[in-house]
Amino acid sequence: MNLQITPLVSLCLSASCAFGLARSKTVSWRLRPACVRNPLALLWLLTLAAALVTAPPAVRGQTLAQALNATNLTWTTSGFYGGWSAQTTTTHDGVSAADSGRVTSIATSTLQTTVTGPGTLSFWWSNPSSESQLTFSANGTTLSSILLYRTWQQQTFYLGAGTQALKWVYAVFLAPGDNSHGYVDEVSWTPGATAPLITSQPAAQSQVAGLDTAFNVAAGGTPPLYYQWQFGGTDIPGATRSAYTVTNVQSTNLGLYSVMVTNSIGSITSSCAPLVFGQVAAWGASAYGATATALGATNVLATAAGNYFNLWLSADGTVSGWGWSVNGVTNYPTDLTNAIAISVGYSHCLALRSDGTVTAWGGQNHGETNVPAGLGNVVAIAGGPTSYSVALRADGTLAAWGWGYLGETNVPADLTNVVAIAAGYGYVLALKADGTVTTWGNSAPAVPAGLTNIIAVAAGQGYDLALLADETVVAWGQNAYGQATVPAGLTNAVAIAAGNSDSMALRADGTVIAWGYNGNGATNVPSALTNVVAISAGAYHNLARVGTSPLILATPVAQLAKSVSSFSLVVPSQSGRVYALEYKDNLSDANWTSLPLTAGTGTDLVLLDPTASDSQRFYRVRRW
Repeated sequence: MNLQITPLVSLCLSASCAFGLARSKTVSWRLRPACVRNPLALLWLLTLAAALVTAPPAVRGQTLAQALNATNLTWTTSGFYGGWSAQTTTTHDGVSAADSGRVTSIATSTLQTTVTGPGTLSFWWSNPSSESQLTFSANGTTLSSILLYRTWQQQTFYLGAGTQALKWVYAVFLAPGDNSHGYVDEVSWTPGATAPLITSQPAAQSQVAGLDTAFNVAAGGTPPLYYQWQFGGTDIPGATRSAYTVTNVQSTNLGLYSVMVTNSIGSITSSCAPLVFGQVAAWGASAYGATATALGATNVLATAAGNYFNLWLSADGTVSGWGWSVNGVTNYPTDLTNAIAISVGYSHCLALRSDGTVTAWGGQNHGETNVPAGLGNVVAIAGGPTSYSVALRADGTLAAWGWGYLGETNVPADLTNVVAIAAGYGYVLALKADGTVTTWGNSAPAVPAGLTNIIAVAAGQGYDLALLADETVVAWGQNAYGQATVPAGLTNAVAIAAGNSDSMALRADGTVIAWGYNGNGATNVPSALTNVVAISAGAYHNLARVGTSPLILATPVAQLAKSVSSFSLVVPSQSGRVYALEYKDNLSDANWTSLPLTAGTGTDLVLLDPTASDSQRFYRVRRW
């Protein structure tokens, strides 16, 4: 009986002669008669032989160079547990890839090689852990890094002349260690210089008059690269970097901006990016263009800031936005023409329609966009950063759906009289008509005892804000960056917003104050920003909507009308606000009777009491 195997595998079986194997003169194995007389030995040999014949290449001792698809390069590795190695379980090409191995909080795992430039380097990598970082560098300069990137991502770098020492380093930054690994696959090195190319064009932008705006370009090609920005086709003196900032935007600055990129091989000119006046200011982290407000941001009713992306609601009921197109958040529904409010979660969007229904898009397939069938009479919405959604009905009850793995969607069965909601990281805040707050979810911070007289709430990542009727702000929960430490003397606040770890308040004079984490400039409110009428806090950036008229600090009523059995009035409303008409038959009555909640539309809102009789009745309008 012969088992056909390769010479490489035959070496692995050299120690199996004790079981009766003998080497033939060909690349095959034969069984000695002793094996035939021993059924157990024969069964073992047949099983081993089958495994060896079908085993993947890595099991046969594949090298790092083979796993990386780069046998033309010399690879070395080091690490506390031995460094990088070849494996076949997690790959991009379906064959094999390099694995960092496990590391601890006091160690790293390094993969390295050397090339001679100029040339083009490309590779695929993945890092599924949120507690570690996979970093790539050339000659000691970090060029890219990733964390919590479960899918494979391709990277391409154009390296200059001379020796280039390349390193991939996997490191843990949270004790005690990391059970996940980092991966690199399909490394390719192509010698030779490359002419300049534009990898990300300058973005068209709108900006509030008097503020600064920045244009950016991303270019490839063999370094060094040289930049020259142009306005209307004419060179701008001194504008020779990859970014150019227009300060104090005025009408004379409006027009077309472009940039020419040059290296030793040639040059290329970017597309033209227009700058126009707009109504929304953005600041903070600029990744994915999150702070480059798109064209068309005029006649805006509301904004919503998310995870490096933003939405705005126009007066015509349509929704648009800009920034990171994660999970299709920029695939705005084409039939959405009657929206009156918007909200966002980590990677999904919600819109409230004028008929009281909810539309959702984007998402991570955790059910956050699966609006419950039959859900109607909605007056407010909130998208949660942990992939869930909440809706407030006109009768003061709630509906929640989505992932809810931290209990976010477990709305208390007896919860009623809710007038406002906020979605936090793993929990929900519900403001009740009596000025108190109810919260649930495994990550909910404890609400301060006795806190009442609240008229608005905002939820961040483990901390909360409350706006009181006396126009002061209270905060509680996580405070590592001072996000829950309200600035001393903050008064006259009329709106609040909470981001990941930074907080904002809008004051009655139309100015904004921010505090908390500022590693990305989220609390650097533009000094010239005034006339703000609404604010939104994103993951690491913030938005302000600038109006042409002062803030509506009270709710003026008009067009009072009385019929035989009804009473109505008109109030100017704001998108995202909730209104209620309340009455008493006698001013000496202890309590006001509230009619169903009504969603603000951004236009004049009719509030109706369909039960008014000929007897006297006293009314008031409340807004949250």
